[in-house]
Amino acid sequence: MSRERVAELLDRSRAFDVILRGRARVRAPILTVLCYHSVGEPGPDYPFDPEVIDVTPDQFRAQLSYLARHCNVIDIDTLCQGLSGGKLPSNPVLITFDDGYLSCLDTALPILAEFGFPATFFIATHYVSERRLYWWERIHYLIKRSSRVRIELELPRQLTLELGDLGEPGSRDTRGSAARRLLALVKSEKGLDLDAFLDHLAQIAEVAWSDEIEGRITDELIMGWDQVRALHGAGMDIQSHTRSHRVLQTLPPERLAEELAGSRADIEREVGTPARTVAYPVGYSIRDQPILRRAVRDAGYEVGFTNATGVNYLWRDTDPLDVRRIAMGREISMPMFRGQVAMPPLAYVRRT
Repeated sequence: MSRERVAELLDRSRAFDVILRGRARVRAPILTVLCYHSVGEPGPDYPFDPEVIDVTPDQFRAQLSYLARHCNVIDIDTLCQGLSGGKLPSNPVLITFDDGYLSCLDTALPILAEFGFPATFFIATHYVSERRLYWWERIHYLIKRSSRVRIELELPRQLTLELGDLGEPGSRDTRGSAARRLLALVKSEKGLDLDAFLDHLAQIAEVAWSDEIEGRITDELIMGWDQVRALHGAGMDIQSHTRSHRVLQTLPPERLAEELAGSRADIEREVGTPARTVAYPVGYSIRDQPILRRAVRDAGYEVGFTNATGVNYLWRDTDPLDVRRIAMGREISMPMFRGQVAMPPLAYVRRT
């Protein structure tokens, strides 16, 4: 039986409500951290990455309504105290957003305010400061705007990508698949010259690209520091997502301080408060990565967050540099959402 079917049956019987009330009474030491990126409703012609739009406004409001009935939404200070031996409230939930999308301010914040909930926003500071488009969004934009039916990539290696004719049925899926292959390449390729790769992709895709075009698109998608400060002024936590959102495992050791300590310094300079925590780009675990663990600690972080890895059982000595999160998505039904919050075995575990 599928997890979705199990969630539907248990939800129908109100089992999740009963479980959460029971967990609250015994103060079960289970920490849930939810990971979002953007809130919106992408249409079929959306020119960017639709997979980072994790919830519609209606879904987000429904999810927060459920948390309001059964959980205690906490902030970063409460989390850090809890992981250092302090007490957490019953059914603690931390709401997090990665990257720094403008929808965090325009759409997510008003809904959070309806419930009086704090949330934590992990900012990839290079894109906010330099007004550059996130590399994954640029990949999607170039692939979707290309008039080519096939492209021959030469950097970092030869790779042929079928795009299909823009006017043909199924082309959208073909181009989405091609974009995902390129995203996987960036996430795994060690020592990749990302700027050269993206410039090469624009050239072979035959899509016009310039600083002016990039700046205009960036202003439509990504917060500036004034917007980030507005989030902080509304009571939200601003934390680090590195500078350039490169997968830490692909970077040479000498780049780690720039990415980790550099982002922390950017946030302190622009927002006025030091970042105590970092969300790892793409969210791979660093549990067995001594070089990365040392770099994270040397940069001054107390807590590090992975992604798509489940919930945290605090009686198992949760590793503060490897805190698990549940990745949200528009395909997650309300029964499954309630199940993932109430019944941890329904929350996937991806070991990375």
